[in-house]
Amino acid sequence: MNPEQFDDLYNEYKNSVYGLACYLTGNRSEAEDLFQETWLRVTENINKISNAKDIKAWIFTIAANLYRDELRKKKVRRMFFFQKAKTLSKQEIVSNDAQWGAESKKMNESNRKDMNRATSQAVAKLPNRQRLVFVLKEVKGYKHREIGEILKMPVGTVKTLLYRATKRLQRELRVSIP
Repeated sequence: MNPEQFDDLYNEYKNSVYGLACYLTGNRSEAEDLFQETWLRVTENINKISNAKDIKAWIFTIAANLYRDELRKKKVRRMFFFQKAKTLSKQEIVSNDAQWGAESKKMNESNRKDMNRATSQAVAKLPNRQRLVFVLKEVKGYKHREIGEILKMPVGTVKTLLYRATKRLQRELRVSIP
């Protein structure tokens, strides 16, 4: 692969890889380290991939494996910050603002922050494999098959882990959110 091709590849996937790193680590500094290490491994092994169609899954697999390796080394589960803008739809914010004014908006922001905090804590408590599958599916939007390729596991296992993660989060959030 020539330098121009690598630059194109990097430019196409850099935001996705960095986003995944941020979601996995929950820490900007660690995300940057994971991001850099991922691209270092990509450059070292780019000639080993034969199918350009699988390149995105291959890059994400490298990032996921590096993250798991780091967890094994430290033996500490990292806090995972899960922020997804689906807690309140834009329509709800607009209708609430029109009805309740600025005070309502402040209250909704506070509620949204509380929801995000509770969700982050609940996701952080998930077992590593469940959390990884959940993030790849719900945050990054991958299909079950793609997650299976990235994590090198059968699609049935991906679905089972996602189901268990979702049920666990539902239980956890039902208790922690008033």
